[in-house]
Amino acid sequence: MTSVANQVYTNIEDVPAAPSVVTIGAFDGVHRGHQHVLACARQHADAQGIRVVVVTFDPLPAQVFQPSSFPGRIVTNARRRELLFAYGADVVVELLFSREMALVTADEFVARLIDVGPLNDLCVGRDFALGHNREGTPDRLRELTADHGTRVHVFDRVDFACGNTSSTGVRQLILEGRAEEASQVLGHRFQVSGEVVQGAQIGRTIGFPTANVAPPQDLVPLQDGIYATYAKIAGHDALPAMTYIGTRPAVNTGSRMIETHLFDFDADLYGKILTTSFVQHLRQDADFAGLDALKSQLARDEIQARDVLASHPPMLVTVP
Repeated sequence: MTSVANQVYTNIEDVPAAPSVVTIGAFDGVHRGHQHVLACARQHADAQGIRVVVVTFDPLPAQVFQPSSFPGRIVTNARRRELLFAYGADVVVELLFSREMALVTADEFVARLIDVGPLNDLCVGRDFALGHNREGTPDRLRELTADHGTRVHVFDRVDFACGNTSSTGVRQLILEGRAEEASQVLGHRFQVSGEVVQGAQIGRTIGFPTANVAPPQDLVPLQDGIYATYAKIAGHDALPAMTYIGTRPAVNTGSRMIETHLFDFDADLYGKILTTSFVQHLRQDADFAGLDALKSQLARDEIQARDVLASHPPMLVTVP
């Protein structure tokens, strides 16, 4: 494709008209199942020399309709955008989802897509349903686009040896602290980004200084405990680390935090954005009789984390 790629819009009507392969969905996590659909869309687009347009929603529908029971997103909207581009999108349309939008019929929605076409191909999953009362099934989409020459491609759910590729399944793995399995289903690491803030600085006094980040409010929370991780700061490669999530019962310093100890790295990180990628859960949170006992356990944790990371390189996803 020779036209400008990696464009983001918030209204379908703002997308310049051009032949397109379109796929639609929430794409939370952009897991391996999503990647399969994107790869197929990319293949169809490349064969015709046209673009891939991904239509998605922010907030996610579950955030609007099930706010009390929804555990949280797998990726932020910004991270989802990066992943969609990395896995094949040329244009991402992020529609503001609301209860009012949920009343839009499949007929109306498809008409909006066709207006920015030609809509050469439409790629969706077998369980896909669009519009009010989920009336826009794959068969209905074929009916709605038949007069426009659109080819509707329907994909069965792709299950890998690592597990069922669904966003719901990945959220459950994260909640249970099963970071390694979540990575296998995602095809990349679950990660958390945030500004490094000042903590109680107890870790520094026992030889394990940490960069502290408040848990993001909208992401699904990982189980408390110690993890082998990679840490990324602007201007540096991914750095091996171990990360604690919890309320620090051993020192009783209050609110839940994400505290990352970077191996073989010493710099002032306050105010910088730290991205922590979770590789493997090492142990549950625990209380200790004193700082000496905590220090001894952290030393053992570091040995175990280094061993894990030696056989688990960073799963970097770069945006073209």
